[in-house]
Amino acid sequence: MRVLTNCGKPRNFVILRHAVCRRISLSFALNHREIPRFARNDKVDYFFRKLLCIVLLGCAALIMFSPALLAQTQAGKMQASPAGDLAGVWYPSSVNTFNFIWTDGQGQHLNALPLTPWGQERFKGNHPIGGEYTALTSNDPNNDCLPPGVPNIYTHAYPVEILQVQGRAIMYFEYGHFVRQIFTDGRDHPKDANPTWMGDSTGKWEGDTLVVDSTGFNDKTWLDVAGHPHSEDLHIVERMRRADHDTLMIDITLEDPQAYTSILKTQRKYILKPGWNIMEYVCEDTRVKFDEFEKKVGAKGTKPAEATVDSGSSQSIVGDWKGTIKLADGRTLPAAFSFSASSNGLLTVADPSVSMNLQFRNVAVAAGGIVTGVTSDQVNFLGKLSADGKQITGDVILPSGTGHKISMSRP
Repeated sequence: MRVLTNCGKPRNFVILRHAVCRRISLSFALNHREIPRFARNDKVDYFFRKLLCIVLLGCAALIMFSPALLAQTQAGKMQASPAGDLAGVWYPSSVNTFNFIWTDGQGQHLNALPLTPWGQERFKGNHPIGGEYTALTSNDPNNDCLPPGVPNIYTHAYPVEILQVQGRAIMYFEYGHFVRQIFTDGRDHPKDANPTWMGDSTGKWEGDTLVVDSTGFNDKTWLDVAGHPHSEDLHIVERMRRADHDTLMIDITLEDPQAYTSILKTQRKYILKPGWNIMEYVCEDTRVKFDEFEKKVGAKGTKPAEATVDSGSSQSIVGDWKGTIKLADGRTLPAAFSFSASSNGLLTVADPSVSMNLQFRNVAVAAGGIVTGVTSDQVNFLGKLSADGKQITGDVILPSGTGHKISMSRP
């Protein structure tokens, strides 16, 4: 409670007035001797002292009660200290990192999303990589280095650092170096704001859970790598919490009545990487070189699990292969690749930090030893069989354009 004195003025204002007036009086006392005797007049001195006191008090009042200062003070009062601690570098560790497992509002698994007629038309026009579409024909916005939006940003196999400062939680993604600000100072979403790629996010703490509310998206991004669309009515609520010290869980609920007939839910899991830093990432249109390569190798082969290598001999790739996979983040892990006679392939990575099981279908080999395959989640494999048929090297290309390199040999 503020103590009011002297006609309702705040006490600190009165103290300031007295201090200023005493300073002026002292100044006049020290310099009074410099005024010629004929010019000294007690009434004049008193008048000027009062005048200066009034002027300086007016300036002090302008400074103390200026709108800018008051606004800063009010903003400072709005800022809430974090109730939870989500800070750190986190790496995706979901069961299916590169795509979402969608459920309805009651948690029932969805094999197909409940699109409205508007959503169905938009979905038909989206051509994700995989199946009949390649990097040459896909219109995935990620291929043009455009921001992926939310929640699509969570499908990229790159770490994210969460920074917590007063009034904000900041998500700094290594992928594209995109920055997402979550304002926790009590503000509302801006009115009639221009739609953006990553939307506008506000948050509040419920115990140790950060509840994030996001609106204001444009309709140029996809929800996921499968090409599911959304409109500018998209509304997302995320609940971010630490399941334990090393595990971050993000529960995602979204509604978009223009695109979907019901609420959608999904979840993301991240693991803490204490020794990691966000590294440099440069996005460029790598499709130029990839397209040239794809044109060079031509159409995919039709003979399953059999290759005619450069030497002209026929070599089968059916069987088990062992080697390594170099992830996009630079880590190299042991991996295994098994090819069956039914044109299927299974790539497995077993590591405490990464669990990867990719089921490739339509595995085929073209002239020159080019090995190709695709998963149901539109993950592509493009490899090269050595001339002696004993080694396969190549790339695992995610729908987002992210690539992992493999090197396999027969045991």
